[in-house]
Amino acid sequence: MSRPTEIVPPLGDTAAPAGLKPVEVALSNMPTEALPSISGPVSIVPSQGTAVPSVTPPPAGVVAGASPEPGHDFHGLRVHSVLGEGGMGAAYLASHPVLRMPLVIKTFKAAAPSQIFREAHLAARVQSAQVVSVLDAGVEQDTPFVVQRYVDGIDLEELLKAQQVLERKLPIDLVIRLVLDVAQGLQAIHQAGVVHRDVKPANLFLSGGGSALVGDFGIAVERASHKAHEPVMGTPQFMAPEQWSQGLVDRRTDLYALGATAHLLCTNHPPFHGESALQLGVLHVTEPYIPPAAREPREAYLFAVIERLLKKRADERFATAEEVARALRVVVEAGPRFVPHDRNLASVGPISVELLCDDLAQQEADVIVSAANTLLVMDRGVARAIREAGGDEIEEEAEQVAAAHGKMPMGAVVWTGAGKLKARFVAHAIAALDGAICVQRATLRVLLEAEARGCATVALPALGTGVGEVPMALGAKLMLEAFRTFAMLAPRQVKTVRVVLRDEPARDAWHDVMHAM
Repeated sequence: MSRPTEIVPPLGDTAAPAGLKPVEVALSNMPTEALPSISGPVSIVPSQGTAVPSVTPPPAGVVAGASPEPGHDFHGLRVHSVLGEGGMGAAYLASHPVLRMPLVIKTFKAAAPSQIFREAHLAARVQSAQVVSVLDAGVEQDTPFVVQRYVDGIDLEELLKAQQVLERKLPIDLVIRLVLDVAQGLQAIHQAGVVHRDVKPANLFLSGGGSALVGDFGIAVERASHKAHEPVMGTPQFMAPEQWSQGLVDRRTDLYALGATAHLLCTNHPPFHGESALQLGVLHVTEPYIPPAAREPREAYLFAVIERLLKKRADERFATAEEVARALRVVVEAGPRFVPHDRNLASVGPISVELLCDDLAQQEADVIVSAANTLLVMDRGVARAIREAGGDEIEEEAEQVAAAHGKMPMGAVVWTGAGKLKARFVAHAIAALDGAICVQRATLRVLLEAEARGCATVALPALGTGVGEVPMALGAKLMLEAFRTFAMLAPRQVKTVRVVLRDEPARDAWHDVMHAM
């Protein structure tokens, strides 16, 4: 069988971009006729990964304490891996020892607790299934921290990158559903008296269950915020005209950013293109938004919604996020559902899902998925069986990645050759450990990369149900939901997903869950 030309390290979690400190851009050279009301600097938060907080620079002399360490406890939580790290702070995947559920711990370098807890306080006001909830905050070992819900999935920025690699656009059904979910989340945020100010794909999350959530309140403010000498915060590609002109920032500012995000999700491009933040500012303030040609009526309807969201005058946009949600409910359609064909075979969208009791290492498939650990050592369970059948070279390739990148984070997927297996690739998926359940994130990443590699058949174990101690029925639910979410992308390459289970009771559990969906 063929082997990959390179070892692909896990995407998204290994390291966040450095330099999270907001960049100040002087606007003195911007044409005054374009921005007549602007004066003073604009602080712009660069677009970052999902895990790392964005906060206002702290006062001089404030020093943070010890950081959480993977493998140790912090505030009574077991720390598993770094999700992202930069100049202003870091985020860690952790788990609750009693509830055995994954959580995210955010810590901040050289930041004043009052600034950190402002973010936590604003986020904690909001109760919505479409918003990443904040669960705890405090100071531990002289380190200010925030604990929030972990979304088992990927952010929309990663989803867009996966589609761009394939040179495809997201299906219109999925875009409408995502924008509707985000609008519902923003409605809850605004009703709590908060303006997010940084709505963008990197701060929006696609859960493995298929819904979108709003996260990262790093630069959120009280509703209707306007201070004459306060720097404006935001990400240039999504900033509303009133942000650039230091006008009144309110809920309609977030709706403008939602419109810019929706355009990007539809087209793979931002609504305005500029070579600098200053040029983007001019375009956002002066250039009318012209919707592109639509491929079909429902897309034309969505572009009409986006056009209203991107009006220069705030009073010409939708008045509330609930109005946006109502407009989109008219055209939203139900996503794919599981259609049973027999006891162990069903389809969801264009994908067939097979359940069988067999030896995973003996499967004929383009991809065989190994249940991996963070060190990529293939010494037990499914991983050991794959190494014994396929040869030590599979583990040697995987360990090259570990040697180059260190301990792999939870939810990562590493691709290697398949050795003597009847397959093209082995995907080493790190899905669960001691309550840190990342099954859906790992499953989605396997399927997205399989699609990018032109693979038709993927054979998987019940991820996380061995050493990860995820109950079989829960593991089935999580993986089947991820299959359905992947089907929303209308994949063209992946046709068959085969779940290879260890015994009949395990297959019975999967059968019951699949036929209930």
